[in-house]
Amino acid sequence: MHDDETYYELYGEYISLKELGIATVVSTALALTSYSLAPYVASVVGMPPTGLMITLGAVGASLGFAVSIFMTRVKRVVKEV
Repeated sequence: MHDDETYYELYGEYISLKELGIATVVSTALALTSYSLAPYVASVVGMPPTGLMITLGAVGASLGFAVSIFMTRVKRVVKEV
C-alpha cells in the first residue's frame, strides 16, 4: 500500500476513498445513462418503458461495477504463516 493514501477498512477489506469515489461515480453515471435511454430503446422495440427502465438501470449499474473492477488495485496482503 502507498503511504500517501489513506485506506479505510470496510467489511474486512481495505479501500482507498479516492478509488471508492471514482467507482461510485462510474457506476452511478452508467446506471443513470442506461435508465435515461430506456424510453428511446422501448420505443424502438415497441414496448412500454416502465419495466425496461429499471432493467436497463440495473444493467448499467452492473456494467459500471465491471468497469470499476479493472480500475481499482488489489490491496489485500497475504502473509504466509
